[in-house]
Amino acid sequence: MLRAVLSAILFLGMGLTQVCFAGISLSVNPVDGSSALRFDRTSTEGFVNKKEIRIRINSGNGTRYQVFQRVIEPLVNEKGESLNLQAISTQTLPNSNSYGTLYLQNSSYLGVGDQLIYSSAQNGSSDAFIIAYSINQSLVNTGGKFRGRLSFTVQGMGNASSDQMTIDVFLETTPSLNVTIKGAHHANRVHIKDTDTGENRSNFVSVSFSGNGGQEIKIYQELESMPQNDADVELGSGVLQIDPQGSAQGLQIQGPNPLEIKRTLIYSGNKGEDNFNIYFLVNADLVSQQDAGKYKGKIKYVVETEHGKQEFPIEIKCDISPVFNIQVTPPPEGLNFPHVVSSSPYQQKQVQITVLSNLHKPYQVIQGLQAGMTNKQGKEFDNKYFNMQVVIPSGQKGQTDFKEFTSVQTGESPIFSSDAHGSGAVFTVVYRLQGYAQMSAGDFSVPIRYSLNQK
Repeated sequence: MLRAVLSAILFLGMGLTQVCFAGISLSVNPVDGSSALRFDRTSTEGFVNKKEIRIRINSGNGTRYQVFQRVIEPLVNEKGESLNLQAISTQTLPNSNSYGTLYLQNSSYLGVGDQLIYSSAQNGSSDAFIIAYSINQSLVNTGGKFRGRLSFTVQGMGNASSDQMTIDVFLETTPSLNVTIKGAHHANRVHIKDTDTGENRSNFVSVSFSGNGGQEIKIYQELESMPQNDADVELGSGVLQIDPQGSAQGLQIQGPNPLEIKRTLIYSGNKGEDNFNIYFLVNADLVSQQDAGKYKGKIKYVVETEHGKQEFPIEIKCDISPVFNIQVTPPPEGLNFPHVVSSSPYQQKQVQITVLSNLHKPYQVIQGLQAGMTNKQGKEFDNKYFNMQVVIPSGQKGQTDFKEFTSVQTGESPIFSSDAHGSGAVFTVVYRLQGYAQMSAGDFSVPIRYSLNQK
């Protein structure tokens, strides 16, 4: 009994506490010679800071016994936050004992309940073994300086003999960096449509991180391959844009920017946690000039810290719908010629024609008049004095037979022909009406229809 008391005083001086009963005793000592289970500060991923404890059992009563461990004081930091116990793994070292049976030879994690770690031989021989502990940084849920306490108990089987010791546990760590980068609707893909011209309807990549611990974090975007269609035609420069939205402090890009092949820094900062979205938009002015089809490309996001980098690949899909339409912009008052008399100088009206096409097939713009020009009384105007001219801007592709003023004819007439590639066009049709002798005066108008036909 005196020996047990002396042992208790000795261990108390070392930061350990022992309660001992006759017939069996327990000693618990860190292998590194310290008085506690002390883990160095770490922020490295994976299992680190392996520490070992040597446990000795002295038994003199000849009966079997078992050794248990459990957490009697959870690890709590200076903020009162508890460490996730699954972040501390525990495992007995095979062949570190001489007689009995070791349990927990496969890595497990600490718990508040009793964990059986050793059973003696049938004769209850004294023995010793080593149990190891390590930190799984990926499961560390919060940072700080933690302190807790482990308890080890030896319990006789079939008798009341037992002994117990406790040991302090110290740990200083930072939480594990957890980064999530994924598409809004599909984890590894963003699907962009040619109508996605604003954030309210476009697809995006969601970026978030936590557990940074104050280190500098940089997030880059790298376009591995520009989206291409089945004919290996790439999307034109500037057709796709990115528009990061979120933390104004960390984001390095403001407003829509062209999607480029070069490595682009999207975010930089040292916040513990943050999040933002990267919207993918199409340039409305350029998308109409792009070939119709389905385009595919690859992009990746690279997250860099002082401890290394992580990469997140994302597939890009972009659908460009077929475009083949004509837009007609008449004068505000329409194609009306008011107060025309025989002595009137000519009146001139302009109609602007815009053709949008990404089919790359030649086409014609057709003008159709079902009847001639008439006034409100139904009197017809002589078409010889109703002329038209098609004005194509310099450098514009396409051609016309109406380079000079020519009488407007009823029926359908091609007034513009595209180039062989069916390039889009913007041109002006100028209509001129002039009074003549023996005409019926009045206000004249005529309905004109324009249509777009492929050759």
